Amino acid sequence: MRVGSKDRRRSVALHAGVIGLAGAAARGHRLLTPRAPRLAESVLPIGTVVGWWTIARLERRHPFEPGWTESHDDVGTDRAFLALTSIPYVLGTVLGGRLARRWRGRASLDRLPTIVAVPISILIYELFHTSYHRLCHEWGPGWKLHSVHHSATRLYWLNATRFHLVEIGIESVVDTAMATVFGLRPHQEVARALTRAVYGQLQHSNIAVDSGPLNRVFATPDLHRWHHSEIYEEGDTNYGAVLSIWDQVLGSYFWPGRQLDSRIGVGRMPRFPTRWWTLQRVPLDWQRIKTDNAATWTNAPR
Repeated sequence: MRVGSKDRRRSVALHAGVIGLAGAAARGHRLLTPRAPRLAESVLPIGTVVGWWTIARLERRHPFEPGWTESHDDVGTDRAFLALTSIPYVLGTVLGGRLARRWRGRASLDRLPTIVAVPISILIYELFHTSYHRLCHEWGPGWKLHSVHHSATRLYWLNATRFHLVEIGIESVVDTAMATVFGLRPHQEVARALTRAVYGQLQHSNIAVDSGPLNRVFATPDLHRWHHSEIYEEGDTNYGAVLSIWDQVLGSYFWPGRQLDSRIGVGRMPRFPTRWWTLQRVPLDWQRIKTDNAATWTNAPR
């Protein structure tokens, strides 16, 4: 887990790559829409696959933690999460669109250049995400849902979609509603959606990076690894999904000047469900899970 100048350059290249991919997707979508609208609709999924594939390859070549490159008997579970998140995502998208249509006001970000409109839309959404994410850590019912995401015992690109179905649904509703209110043009929305889709995988990736000053702008892998620490004082920080700006404003930013050296997981609960179905039942089985972990559980706010 030692870092060096190559890790700094790698972080810069990865962040520039995400921005460049989003920009190329926006341009491609804009050019294709008048001539090949069906092909234009494939720009977002293709861009997402390209981003995820690149991140997965780099994990193998430049791992942050070599032990995380091996399966922890979790690949099947994470694949199930990836496949089944489409259900609450679709439902949330439909509901979010209906809610947005009831809201008459529009931000009209479409009047701005894409290079300005997309960052503004992400910055606004990040305020919601950071606040909601923090609530899920500090409010008992929210933690019963969100602890599913923290059940991972290693960080790698595929567990970026390890979330309870209800939590995916909530975020999808808000994301779709806010995207509609932003009033972005279709190609701008492609850039926004692709940035969020690819950065989530980068944030959770097992790639050796040293982000340095980028930590002050982006919710980098360096910062997010501390968020997954099983030590609550370390893990109850760094709530941003793409940006770290609101964490700094709201006082939840944490960077101790070194890379993660703590174990990750659900603090005080080493005996935690591991399969997709049992993880979906966590909110219902919470008392039993606490009992199973009586030896390590203490009276905490959660």
